[in-house]
Amino acid sequence: MSSAGFVEKNYERIATDPEYRARLLADPVGVVCKLFGYTPKPGFAIEVIEQVEDTIVIVIPPRPQTGANLEQALSQVADRVLDLLFSSGIGGFLIPDEAQKWDVREMRMASIKAQDGLM
Repeated sequence: MSSAGFVEKNYERIATDPEYRARLLADPVGVVCKLFGYTPKPGFAIEVIEQVEDTIVIVIPPRPQTGANLEQALSQVADRVLDLLFSSGIGGFLIPDEAQKWDVREMRMASIKAQDGLM
């Protein structure tokens, strides 16, 4: 199965299986980790946002700490990474800090191994 096929199969499941969709919304870490065969570090978090046709989703950065250098905080926000997991355009991850890029990369590797196991 190609990477796109793996994504499309999961998207189809999200679209047609209400119980799976509800579990994904309720426990995204558990569902994603089971799907990808990935075991995260403690404190790992994923938030799933259910997109609706008439809504634009805006992700805002955390509020800077009191007394923080606002120019430096702005620079950090501007340097955030938007990393798409799949090139098909179905889904993606907004990665809030440099260290979390490695979590997404580890998830990718686990998904490739899981995908290879499905072939």
